[in-house]
Amino acid sequence: MSSKLSTVTELRNLIRTAYFAPQSKLPSERELAEQLKVSRSTLRAALGTLEAEGEVWRHVGRGTFVGKRPPERMEVFPLPADMTNPAEVMEVRLIIEPQIADLAAHRATINDIEFMKQCLEKGEAAEDTATYEMWDGALHRAMAEAARNTLLLALFNAVNAIREHAVWGKLKDATLNDQRRRRYSIQHKNLVWAIERRDAVDCQRLMREHLAAVRDDMLN
Repeated sequence: MSSKLSTVTELRNLIRTAYFAPQSKLPSERELAEQLKVSRSTLRAALGTLEAEGEVWRHVGRGTFVGKRPPERMEVFPLPADMTNPAEVMEVRLIIEPQIADLAAHRATINDIEFMKQCLEKGEAAEDTATYEMWDGALHRAMAEAARNTLLLALFNAVNAIREHAVWGKLKDATLNDQRRRRYSIQHKNLVWAIERRDAVDCQRLMREHLAAVRDDMLN
């Protein structure tokens, strides 16, 4: 078993045996790395896997918490999902996510890029729509976090919360097929490659093309 996979297993066991309540904060990365006797980079990769699977969530500057990420605070973005629609959501994504990809090309760390590659592999191997969507979401979130812009990440989270609404899920189930998944996977891979080679201009173009394809597939 690889170091990262064994660390994922040890983290799961630690959370369960030590009984960390939902939304409780885990020890710091330094403390966890020392306790599990692994490097910080291995620990971060393992935490990234657990976050993508919904077992933990991370907040820059605050730490890692048990369970699924809570909804964004309504006083910050008071926009219930029933006040908008998928067309508006895609319009906003086309505005903010190309810029996120641009910044990620400048600011992504090696660990950020390695986790993006893991998301690619997991998404391609997914056997059902729900699993594919989980890793698709994890990849886009990884790019948003790699941009290192707190306000852009908050905007991304607000839009992403609307995408988790039941109406959106039904629309994706009705329009996502194997052919489209393969096309999206290629687009995702090209995006990660562009981030890795620090090509910000290409990142913007590729993200715009990808989101336009998603929009056209869902809404046309």
